[in-house]
Amino acid sequence: MNIFQDGQPIDLETVLANKDWRTAFQTQLEKQYPDDVVVSVKLNIPGPIKNSPGLQQLFQQGLNRLRMMLGRLHVKDIKFFVARPSGPETFLIVSEDITTVKRVAVLFESDMLTGRLFDVDVMAYHNEKQLSRQALGLPARQCLICDKDAKVCMKLGAHTLTEGYQVINQLYKKMATTPLRIWPQTQAAVVQYALSALLYEVSVNPKPGLVDPVSNGAHDDMTVFTFIDSSLALTNYFNQAYRIGLDYSGGELTSMFQMLRKAGIAAEKQMFAATHGINTHKGAIFSLGILVTAIAYISRQGVASLQQLQQVVQGMLQGIVTQDLNHSFGKRVLTAGEKQYQAYQLTGVRGEAAAGFPTVMAIALPFLQQASGTTNQKLLDTLMVIADNINDTNLIKRAGTIAIIPELKQWISHYFELGGSVTSEGLSYLYTLDEHFMTRNLSIGGAADNLILTTFLAKMGGIL
Repeated sequence: MNIFQDGQPIDLETVLANKDWRTAFQTQLEKQYPDDVVVSVKLNIPGPIKNSPGLQQLFQQGLNRLRMMLGRLHVKDIKFFVARPSGPETFLIVSEDITTVKRVAVLFESDMLTGRLFDVDVMAYHNEKQLSRQALGLPARQCLICDKDAKVCMKLGAHTLTEGYQVINQLYKKMATTPLRIWPQTQAAVVQYALSALLYEVSVNPKPGLVDPVSNGAHDDMTVFTFIDSSLALTNYFNQAYRIGLDYSGGELTSMFQMLRKAGIAAEKQMFAATHGINTHKGAIFSLGILVTAIAYISRQGVASLQQLQQVVQGMLQGIVTQDLNHSFGKRVLTAGEKQYQAYQLTGVRGEAAAGFPTVMAIALPFLQQASGTTNQKLLDTLMVIADNINDTNLIKRAGTIAIIPELKQWISHYFELGGSVTSEGLSYLYTLDEHFMTRNLSIGGAADNLILTTFLAKMGGIL
């Protein structure tokens, strides 16, 4: 894993020219926002290679984590420059006391996994210069390699470029395999991540049998615009879901889920009103609502692990399979889920939720964390990994038999043999597969719902 291999070396003149550009742009922002704090965020990378796809991914993940650490501070504007040859850079405009912002920046640079690769400068129009660590009585920055004073090591030339690259690649690898943490977020941020997850899923393309901006797949009654309308119609529901989790003070978490379920029934009506009776997000109302509520619930204790999140979800859904599906025996009219439970003992989304969404937590998220390519490519490959690891009840319903699952696994295996979405062969195969799905009226809607959950948690965890 070498994040420098795809980068282009630059000369000192380019570095100095970018420094002049940065200084001028910072001054412009300070004048534009005289009452706010300007935060300059850039990578601190030695050597002539300052930008590459891997470095951009590292920067984006680190930036997401910095924004999470800023937490409830009001970030009112963001200027993002990813393609500069001297490396990706971002400027945050924060409405907060400059000392508070600087302390968060130093904590990020010191303690976060990728933070030690960042330079975060904090300045304001009313200050003559940037606020330094020394001004706050904080220790000097440590060297990335030996943990001594970084400025001393740089002045003495104590380490080789090869040593620096080795350490940075090791940190990148560790970042890609470190379990996600869920940081406390504002209600507005969590709801925004939920809506983004819905919109990301419908935007990813080409998806076999599913609606996206390129194709309606096997769904003649809906388009990408139907999904946009449906997503926005659920804004109030996700706000309700968050408040339910944040305010709940009862004992049994199943009671919290029942409160959410009542809100979900109302949300379904809002969805159908927005889509003129088309079911676009019924599964997401159930699953994503659960995660939003659970995250709000655990946010009261601070930073949480995925395992803690799973435990809350499991507590909320305890007994749901027995309650909803075992009681279906003897009914005259059965839902598709009840039919599959009786025919194949498949518990579907209820079973996944009751187990704490293991496919999302243990398979999809770790895969996405290490995936390469554009956001679209990473999410496409993650979708196919999800489809390979679940019994997609929507697919089974459309095929009319569980025998479709071995077929799907063969298609997915061939897709990854071709290199996945990052190769022209793999991408071409997805278009072919989409045509095949449309011919047979197939759709992997269950996998799509799990991709929504994966995307939501990836946004929460700072890896998207």
